[in-house]
Amino acid sequence: MASPSFTTGPETMNLFVLKYGILLGALLTTTAFVSSDFNPLAAPSDARNSSALDAQMIFAFGSQVFYKEVAKPGNEYMQSSVEGYSQNLVPNDTEDQAYATSWQTGVAEFETGYNRCTAALLDLAAVPSMETSAEKVAVCEEFRTGENEMNQSINDFLDAKASTSPAVSSGFTIAMVLERVDEIIQSSDDADQSCMKAVLANHNHDPDGFSTNLKATQGAVNEMKRIYPELQVLSNDFT
Repeated sequence: MASPSFTTGPETMNLFVLKYGILLGALLTTTAFVSSDFNPLAAPSDARNSSALDAQMIFAFGSQVFYKEVAKPGNEYMQSSVEGYSQNLVPNDTEDQAYATSWQTGVAEFETGYNRCTAALLDLAAVPSMETSAEKVAVCEEFRTGENEMNQSINDFLDAKASTSPAVSSGFTIAMVLERVDEIIQSSDDADQSCMKAVLANHNHDPDGFSTNLKATQGAVNEMKRIYPELQVLSNDFT
């Protein structure tokens, strides 16, 4: 099995910088609040007269400040980095549960489609021995169905992204997963196109054309298989 080869493009580096930048900002925010507890005169009057602030309140305040600053003109670079994420730097229990549900559903749908596409390659190789056109066309339908299932998983992964933050490990993971899922889906579309050309060549009694497009389909499926181990590195949920 080929070793996973992670790219370090601008968006990936964006996430690294953003992740640790947000965490540093959260620490500074926390320090600012906590320091007032040790010096009551430095704390706002309403804070001195209220119960101690909990961590969730501190991070909620930090989130509001952070996103208010990011929304200002000139911060388009950061805006693109946090696009699609929750507005809470630290997800609450409800968001964590929503993330887990969407993530698990997305992984299941994606794997179903992925396995369907890779299995269809073996069926395509057997097309010349099939007796009816319906059988041959059904092979390409498997590629198409698998691609649709993987596309459906994108919606669940995006829902998961909306329930987490780039400042936590789940937010970083989902961003990396989405990149690789997109690449695999593109290869599955290439496989679908080559499959249809191969079946058409067989129908026209063109063995060379069939062989050429069979190899193209195999190449697209091999590309899917090359990328898939990178998903397994990102999460054990990809079996």
